[in-house]
Amino acid sequence: MKSIVFPWLSDLLDEQAYEFLGEVIEAANAAGTHTAFRQTLDALVVEWRDEQRSPSSLARSSP
Repeated sequence: MKSIVFPWLSDLLDEQAYEFLGEVIEAANAAGTHTAFRQTLDALVVEWRDEQRSPSSLARSSP
């Protein structure tokens, strides 16, 4: 999956990308305000981006 907004999303498996996007949709539904959604979105992006850079994630992705 290619993404201009989240370039690192391209590095995820499709299932992982859909899981992330599902969390974004849930956050949008639960947020209540634009500001709360943006804060939640920022936290989700940091969490997912950092997970993809973690040593355990890199070890799983190497052949």
